[in-house]
Amino acid sequence: MTAVPNIKDDFALPRRMPIRNTEQQTGSEVHDIGTGTGVQRGKDFVEAPALLGKGNPANRHVECTDCHNPHRVIKNRLFNASATTPDAAGTHNHAAGHTNIASGVLKGSHGVEPVYGGATFGTLPSSFDVKRGDGGVGASTAVGSAWVTREYQVCLKCHSTYAYDTPPRLGDSGGGTPSTTNGLLNYTDQAMEFQAPAAHKGQVTTTDSGAFQGTPPGRTYTVNFRTNNHRSWHPVIDNTGRTHAVRNTSETSWRAPWNLTANVGSQTMYCSDCHGSNTAADTVVPAGGENGSPWGPHGSANNFILKGTWDAASGSGQANTLCFKCHNPSTYATSGGSGGTGFFGGGRGNLHAYHTEKIGRIRCTWCHIAVPHGWKNKAFLVNLNDVGPEAGLAPGTQVRNGTRATYSAAPYYLNAVLKVRTFGTSGNWSEGNCGSVGAPGNGSSGRDWMRDSSEACVNAP
Repeated sequence: MTAVPNIKDDFALPRRMPIRNTEQQTGSEVHDIGTGTGVQRGKDFVEAPALLGKGNPANRHVECTDCHNPHRVIKNRLFNASATTPDAAGTHNHAAGHTNIASGVLKGSHGVEPVYGGATFGTLPSSFDVKRGDGGVGASTAVGSAWVTREYQVCLKCHSTYAYDTPPRLGDSGGGTPSTTNGLLNYTDQAMEFQAPAAHKGQVTTTDSGAFQGTPPGRTYTVNFRTNNHRSWHPVIDNTGRTHAVRNTSETSWRAPWNLTANVGSQTMYCSDCHGSNTAADTVVPAGGENGSPWGPHGSANNFILKGTWDAASGSGQANTLCFKCHNPSTYATSGGSGGTGFFGGGRGNLHAYHTEKIGRIRCTWCHIAVPHGWKNKAFLVNLNDVGPEAGLAPGTQVRNGTRATYSAAPYYLNAVLKVRTFGTSGNWSEGNCGSVGAPGNGSSGRDWMRDSSEACVNAP
């Protein structure tokens, strides 16, 4: 090695992991490896859930050794490689055929794998399998291994109900994103959000995503938001099965390395592909390349320790939108943009580009959820005809009724306007898919609803 990444500067950025004693809620570090259950707890850097915040939120903390085992770290792209032959970097290889397999910097860490008892969005993991120890050179990369094999297993140790009973408040620790940012008061349960049910892969109709079917509360008509609909997720825990052919997309729809036909739908990604210090507008790779500035969520100038900006203004015209470091803005946020998206059809071609042309701008959260980890509808689509428990309402509740004001309700709705009457398959959307399903909404649909009705969205902020 000739140099090591400058982690110290990342921990001095405005949004950072709270590793200083003064940034802990208790005013001191409660970190204590060797607690919890099992043998060799100190050797494996195991820490009891109670010290992560379970049952006592004030115990939540971050210490370097919560994520890294310094006795086992190696400079290799894979945790099971041989340290006698170092790689160009100890973090992941951000190249085509992307994976979520843990790198050498996480070798032998302590983590958890969530176990799910149901697929409905909002259903918490029923239990967690604790991952610990070192499988050695050539160790299995199977997700069911006894040791950590995935980066997310380390992250979910703190960002799930393994470490708390209810999601803690934003801003309680020093250096954190302030409460009320994007309307959020609390963290979200990321083990719940990132679930990737096998039956929801590809383009399918499902009955257990959490989308509503039946008679809405206090109404006489029926609706069906389940046909052509399924859960969606960024492929952190598992792939989506949604290929270019399924999505109606092409290699121009994404930036490299996410775009190759052979990999779309089958590849996975890391938490640290989105979370970390700020990067250039067209990539998530840190300055200096793979072996340059640090990977990892140590700190950032952006809220939520993100590599770009994510707020109500994210979309066309924002120079550092997080989404456009992976998704091609020429396809998704440009008038006359080329390339295909799932939002395509009705004789209008690329409907992201069409809406950008007609409205003059486009904002991501008009139509997509504000915490895009995972969701009850396909493509992270909001549906203001079907707002439910995620906003403290009964399933199938219609909101934004007879008003042109946008709808916000933390954590998932931020200046939302979209109402879906029926879900189209990717590449086969038409104006009739959108609009109000009836009272208490105005009942209008299609272009009349979007452009001229009491719920029109032409002047959305």
